[in-house]
Amino acid sequence: MTANNNSAVIKGLALVSRVNEWICVATRNAAAALLMAMTVIVLTQIVFRYVLNDSLIWTEEVAKTMMVWVAFLVAPWAYRYGANVSIEMFADELPTKLQRLLHLILNLLVVWIIAVFWLESFGMVDRGFTIRAASLPLQVGWFFAVIPFALAVMLLVGLELLVRDLLG
Repeated sequence: MTANNNSAVIKGLALVSRVNEWICVATRNAAAALLMAMTVIVLTQIVFRYVLNDSLIWTEEVAKTMMVWVAFLVAPWAYRYGANVSIEMFADELPTKLQRLLHLILNLLVVWIIAVFWLESFGMVDRGFTIRAASLPLQVGWFFAVIPFALAVMLLVGLELLVRDLLG
């Protein structure tokens, strides 16, 4: 690779890194806000059920949906910063070059899996729009809408990590 090409790749990586940083922080903060809202909804349901002796029918479905959204919104941040569960016992014992190669192969595999899931997620969302939610006047597709978005962000993060692995 020539010096000009290498410089362009590094500049592109810096741009993607800044975009990923902004998106990952924004989605992580949105997940935190949803987690707080979910807590308020569950506590409201507890008060209505045990204090007022009257259950709200929508709280369980909304709280479960928020939990799923939280998981999908925080996933790109966790992937980017290596906050996911990992087993490194085996990899730590390998020589440095093999560790780097293994890391590259695993990132390629993760990006491929995310890409497949991302492509499949559009059909899932589309099918969700044919189903009405049990307790709300909404189609389930709106609950699933976070999935393609989060997977797209994870793809962008995966590409950043791959380029970083390749540049070494």
